Amino acid sequence: MLVFPTVKKLVIGAVAVGALSLGTAGLAAAAPVPGATAISHFNCARATKVLTRIDKGEDRIAAGLPKLTAAQEAASKAGHTKRADRLAKRIARLESSKFHARLTRATAAIEAKCHVTAPSTASTPTTATTS
Repeated sequence: MLVFPTVKKLVIGAVAVGALSLGTAGLAAAAPVPGATAISHFNCARATKVLTRIDKGEDRIAAGLPKLTAAQEAASKAGHTKRADRLAKRIARLESSKFHARLTRATAAIEAKCHVTAPSTASTPTTATTS
């Protein structure tokens, strides 16, 4: 009988550690639906930082997909089927419409709640210019 309480404590501890490990990355990558509790507790002081992070993440994904595709093809040619399958799954997940919709919903919810617009990383100058 002592095994069950110990196992229960381990499971609860593992769930708690998993929830705490998500932290702000979980908030940035999560799919908050407008009106959901996740967005109602969002700190608007961090809105531009989170929106910038989402935008940069989308850029990194777009830049990394050709590399992942090339790695998947190379793994297939070399006979590494498990690696090729893992890479194919990852590529499919990153290209999925659900993934992009989740990021779009998160951006829209933050913009609506905090009345800010998503900063464009392309228009942000990399060096300071003086007039």
